[in-house]
Amino acid sequence: MRKSVFLIILFFCTSAYSQNFTREAGIRGGLSSGFTFRQYLDDNLSYDGLLSFRQNGIQITILRQVHEQTLTEYSENLFLAYGFGGHVGFNYSSYFKLFFLNEIIYPRPMLSPLIGVDGYAALEYRLDSFPITFGIDCKPFFELSTRQFFRLRLWDLGLSVKYRF
Repeated sequence: MRKSVFLIILFFCTSAYSQNFTREAGIRGGLSSGFTFRQYLDDNLSYDGLLSFRQNGIQITILRQVHEQTLTEYSENLFLAYGFGGHVGFNYSSYFKLFFLNEIIYPRPMLSPLIGVDGYAALEYRLDSFPITFGIDCKPFFELSTRQFFRLRLWDLGLSVKYRF
């Protein structure tokens, strides 16, 4: 009886180790640096939440992403992720850049709520031996705010490291 219980526990432990990962959590560096959490709905579709910090403020971004295996002739672990989403948050700053490098400077820092639309494209490498994903991404965004009417940033490049579980 003890041997059969031991074999059943051993079987479940090894099958639990070889399970598919459905979540990732990590950090992103770049203009919109912060903490990221990704939930996979299936092998090719996920939602990603990003809590980022820029211009002395906080933004919460939700992205819908599609994942495709790419460059399989070089590696089976390279994936292309792309998608779209939106963000809300606020900035706390005393200056804002306008078109053609013009700046508006306020006498004191002011709080400015914002809302925006984001795009997403990334190249990710998933390690086999450890549940870690490395990525380089571009997250262009367009946002509206009260102090700086709108802002367009096409090159919000970032590096990320995520733990799969």
